[in-house]
Amino acid sequence: MTQGKERFIILKKIKYSEADLILHALSPHGEKLSFIARGALRSKKRFGGGVLEPTHFVSFTFKQSEQGQLNVLQEATLINDFPGIRTDYDRLELALHVLECVSKVSQEGDKNSEFLYNLLGNTLKAIETTQDPLVLKMHFYLKFLLQQGVVQAEPWMAPFLKANLADSNQLLSQRQIVDEELRNVEAMVRHYIEHAML
Repeated sequence: MTQGKERFIILKKIKYSEADLILHALSPHGEKLSFIARGALRSKKRFGGGVLEPTHFVSFTFKQSEQGQLNVLQEATLINDFPGIRTDYDRLELALHVLECVSKVSQEGDKNSEFLYNLLGNTLKAIETTQDPLVLKMHFYLKFLLQQGVVQAEPWMAPFLKANLADSNQLLSQRQIVDEELRNVEAMVRHYIEHAML
């Protein structure tokens, strides 16, 4: 096993045994990697302070395993926990949904999906300051579906596709379009992520 050090966004945390955790995380290349954090539920020194939580942007030191096996997490350092996400339920719910979407389409071994990592990171930042989570949700969905090749741009999508996620609050005037189209776009996203790994 070789040593690795990299930044990740944590997608998912699963309790594995009495003291261990399994983590799924997205690398800056857009690759999903899996880790085992042995003793994570007991070790406050290596993994203390709630570092290993979904949505957290972290630095991992780990032993790299063969493809298909779990990498062994040795140490984790928090870079950004996006505290604004946890200020209300709607923000947290949106953040966890965005993680789910990205987790379903990201793959181990795919080192050419930087756009997915950037989309996730920028969306998490935008969730902290959004004035309307539904407008941001539409903004994320359209960029996600376009990047995945699921939709072709239509004229009504233009304001969302042109704007950066950081500027999502400038799209509040598009709320009527969100109200009219969100259900259809959500159905497309649901269908896509349900069938993405088939």
